[in-house]
Amino acid sequence: MLLFIRHGERADMVDNPDERKKVLLKFDPPLTEKGEYQARITGQRLRKELEEFTKQKQIAIEDLSINFISSPFLRCIQTAAILMKEIPNNSNLYIQDEIGELMYSHSFKQNILMQLHINTLQHPILKNDYIDGILITREKFIKTKLIQPIYPEEQDQCQLRVGKFLSELLTHMKSLQNKNNTIYICVTHQGVVSLTLKIQNVKSPYQVGHCGLSSFILEDNGLIKNYYKGESIWY
Repeated sequence: MLLFIRHGERADMVDNPDERKKVLLKFDPPLTEKGEYQARITGQRLRKELEEFTKQKQIAIEDLSINFISSPFLRCIQTAAILMKEIPNNSNLYIQDEIGELMYSHSFKQNILMQLHINTLQHPILKNDYIDGILITREKFIKTKLIQPIYPEEQDQCQLRVGKFLSELLTHMKSLQNKNNTIYICVTHQGVVSLTLKIQNVKSPYQVGHCGLSSFILEDNGLIKNYYKGESIWY
């Protein structure tokens, strides 16, 4: 099973001045309290979904190998860390720039990847590589050569890099002997989740709320089936 999840609510997009005070880098805002809540409830619901999945496949949830991969932006790392606390069998959080925010010129004035909190350790939760027992590893989960974010990006360039990442993950999943025992959870942005759905020819791929989830399940016949389609499950 392959999951793409959008981050929770971001602190620079709300009117609450206390939340806005949390923003140390305007291009890399953290989650709001509501965003943290959204991630926590999503994690709890997702654990139930995984328990149901293991029952259908007649495997124990303890036997699952769950791999978390995050965009390098702070709000995604925070969302992933909160999800990981609710879901068993994980400890390493991999960072992949390839599923980072879409680098449109109307969103950024320059390429800011190297200035993010994860690369400068400017945010308190990233002062060391552990977040309550979670290891943020700089080693990429997908090590093959992928298309890197550039600035400025156009829509087709974004789709190419997201598509290549998705293709590599699906290829990796298909190569496994115990396909049902391995789960990939990618925490990223609205645009990236939407592009994964568009690439898989899902109708109306652009309606992805906070902590919106899309999932791709590899059927026993080798076909990819969409289950969730950008849906928020934290309510």
